[in-house]
Amino acid sequence: MNIVKQIVKWLEDRKIFSRERKSNEQRAQGILLYHAGLSYEKAGIFTGVSYEAVREWYQKGKELFETSTKRKVRKWIAVDEKEIKINGTTIFIWGAVDIDDEKVMAVWVSFGRSSLEAAAFLKKVRAACDGKLPRVFVDGGTWYPWALNKTGFKRFTVVAFGHRSAIERFFGDIECRIRRFWNGFIGNYNRKSMQLWIEAFAGFRNCIKDSKGVLS
Repeated sequence: MNIVKQIVKWLEDRKIFSRERKSNEQRAQGILLYHAGLSYEKAGIFTGVSYEAVREWYQKGKELFETSTKRKVRKWIAVDEKEIKINGTTIFIWGAVDIDDEKVMAVWVSFGRSSLEAAAFLKKVRAACDGKLPRVFVDGGTWYPWALNKTGFKRFTVVAFGHRSAIERFFGDIECRIRRFWNGFIGNYNRKSMQLWIEAFAGFRNCIKDSKGVLS
């Protein structure tokens, strides 16, 4: 089953769209064209719909992300954050990846980067873990040790490479995608819409990474 059919199956199984003015095949194609690097406008031209239609379709990826981050036992995870600017304002994207399957398990957008923000994010990470908490791999950020202990992650390792490569690949994919629509990205996004976008991006990335596991 190719990725278009896999996304169509997800849309149909979960009845994501109640109206049938457009087919789910058309929606899946528009979603994937945008995810691959086209703008909403260009993806709409190729699929015969409006800019707003593609944007609405892609945002449904938030629901796909929620279905792909179910609580489960995890052995080890990698956590990191990335600084970007939107409309001249600095924000931080926080991410956590399960090292075993490289699926994104939590994402969050904040205005600050301190132990308090790290702890707030790690609470979201903990909510996706069952049983004994996993070992966490982080970089040398001073905001992590207190936050990890505060949220119960007693086993953590500070590393620059190796086990953190999975989260670095995730942020690399985000950077690659942002560079392709940077002007529109700066002009149209705030913290709330960025949170929605990053969850959609992670959802479709998880689907492409291991769609069988996500859609089962």
